[in-house]
Amino acid sequence: MTRPPRPAKPKGAKGQGRRVAQLETELAEARAKLARAEASLSEFEKGGVEAYAARRIAALEEGQQVARGQAVEAAIAKARAEGELKSLKDAIGKVPGFHGWLLRRAAAKLDKG
Repeated sequence: MTRPPRPAKPKGAKGQGRRVAQLETELAEARAKLARAEASLSEFEKGGVEAYAARRIAALEEGQQVARGQAVEAAIAKARAEGELKSLKDAIGKVPGFHGWLLRRAAAKLDKG
């Protein structure tokens, strides 16, 4: 027995629309990059090399200061968390009786793996 031929699927409508939307998005991104590059170039032309470099260095230094501040905050948070962990472990170690034994055993299993 032979099967009847399958009807041909109409090609393109759905996939082509997605591709067009993707290309439009890429085009918009390229235009935005071009606008940023043109603005940077005009800024460079207006002030010269020294002024452009000075502004760029100032922006980089500002970003560096922000990063340092975030690093300090992270170090403080880490120290605080380590202190809380130590006090929690000490409290678990001081719990008396069977419940204390269970807590210490559970903590030991967590530390192993």
